[in-house]
Amino acid sequence: MLRFVNLQYRVGHNLRLITVSATIAGGEVLLVKGPSGAGKSTLLRILARLQPFDAGELYYSGETWRAISPQRWRQSIHYLAQQPVMFSGTVLDNLQKPFQLAVNKGKTLDMNLLGDNMARLMLPREMLAQEARTLSGGEQARVALLRAVLLKPQVLLLDEPTAALDGQSQQAALDYLSRWLGAKPGRGMALVSHRDDQDVFHRVQTLFINAGEGGAVARTAM
Repeated sequence: MLRFVNLQYRVGHNLRLITVSATIAGGEVLLVKGPSGAGKSTLLRILARLQPFDAGELYYSGETWRAISPQRWRQSIHYLAQQPVMFSGTVLDNLQKPFQLAVNKGKTLDMNLLGDNMARLMLPREMLAQEARTLSGGEQARVALLRAVLLKPQVLLLDEPTAALDGQSQQAALDYLSRWLGAKPGRGMALVSHRDDQDVFHRVQTLFINAGEGGAVARTAM
């Protein structure tokens, strides 16, 4: 699915060098761990091709990133930042917005799928008519997650997707992601989290990033 080999990038005011390698196979979660400022969020943005890297290789489905246009890359690989973006308009307007972009040409919002997914994320259907920017932080986070999944990507890159959620909605979101991952073959996920979310998913690989003063090398463990 998604593989990066000796991927190098720099973080922090002193531009510490990070070197990471890992593979996200179908049905697998790459759980990215490390101290604050280690470069976890930066890694996800690089994997989404929203930020350049210094050296190394990045592949999707066996193809190098150089052979895949950014538009085609983002049709299959979706990045969700920790702070969700809500556009002006209703919740439904926000869910429809990505389908109006050229990068998602040919994709349409499945209203039947929408209702079922909202229920799984503990979002009432009546919320569709509500102004999106009036939602609580936890509601916005779940709407943003729903919006990402409805685009039907193959790989989700999630930066602290449950940080703004309380216990019940947090568990609902994790169960939702676990169900999404297993619903179709070939789906994968990279997840930055300070929680121990491993128990929710069947196949988890953990990537530890240790950003010390002398540079950093990440290691993986099943």
